Amino acid sequence: MFLLTKRISATLPLSWLLLGLMQMPWLIPLPAALMLGFLTWRHRRILTQVGSAPLASDGFAKHVMVDDLLRLGGQVLVSPLLYMLGASLQKALAS
Repeated sequence: MFLLTKRISATLPLSWLLLGLMQMPWLIPLPAALMLGFLTWRHRRILTQVGSAPLASDGFAKHVMVDDLLRLGGQVLVSPLLYMLGASLQKALAS
């Protein structure tokens, strides 16, 4: 589950770049919203495993959620730049 989160998180910048290439600014919040939904689902899953799984605890769930939210927040701050880079690449390729 944690390796999947890292892989999804690594593809977020690429998704904003592709949105820029496709000239779809109204979809910029979509990758972050999908990631936030996944993180919320994973947080709830960790909380349901408290007491039965060896690593699951309230503190661990909070630590993981805060770490992932900080990473997502940083990526969201960079997303407009990646979109503009994709849009400029699209213009350069069209010329």
